[in-house]
Amino acid sequence: MTKLTREKIEQQIETQGTALSLAGADLSGLNLSNLELSGTNFTNANLSGANLKNAQVRVVNLSGANLENSNFRGANLSEAIFRGAKMQGTNFSNAYLIKANLANVDLRGVNLSRSKLDEVNMSGSNLEAANLDRAFAVRSAMSGANFSQADMPDMNLKEADLSEANFRGANMRAAFLEGATLTGADLRQINHKDTNFQRAVYNELTQWAEDIDPIAVGAVQKKKKRWFGLF
Repeated sequence: MTKLTREKIEQQIETQGTALSLAGADLSGLNLSNLELSGTNFTNANLSGANLKNAQVRVVNLSGANLENSNFRGANLSEAIFRGAKMQGTNFSNAYLIKANLANVDLRGVNLSRSKLDEVNMSGSNLEAANLDRAFAVRSAMSGANFSQADMPDMNLKEADLSEANFRGANMRAAFLEGATLTGADLRQINHKDTNFQRAVYNELTQWAEDIDPIAVGAVQKKKKRWFGLF
């Protein structure tokens, strides 16, 4: 990998614009805070330990990048692609990840507190023990995601697709799931104090915590389709 400095990157921005080609570059430990890097190709780049606090990194490709222990606090990563990225210890608190593609990514223990995840794609992602405190994920695609033991109080999941997601043991206190899809989801052993399940859709495969009556909390059951043969 080519080792770059902030000064060299700033020179490239000045001469080439913000959409740089940094594929495979060694950016580990660099202070890239507040830079405008939207449209940049970071495929397979090493950003471990880098500081991108409040940076503009919209519509970037981070596929295969090493983001371990990097700081994206307050950064704008809307529509970014994270396919196969390494995320252990990454800080996304207060970051904007609107419409980002994080499908099937390992996000175990990652800090996403107060992040903006509206319309994000996290289908099949592993968010075990992740920090999602007060995150917004309105109309997000999170089918099959693993939220077991995640800390997600006051998280807004309005109209999110949470079908077949695993929430077992998660802290969902005061989370907002109005209109969310919970078909086939595992909600056993969750903390659901003051959680809003109004109009959330469930089916016979949804597994509820023992002390939740889905009808009493305002959830709506999706009926099985009935097929009538022609005689």
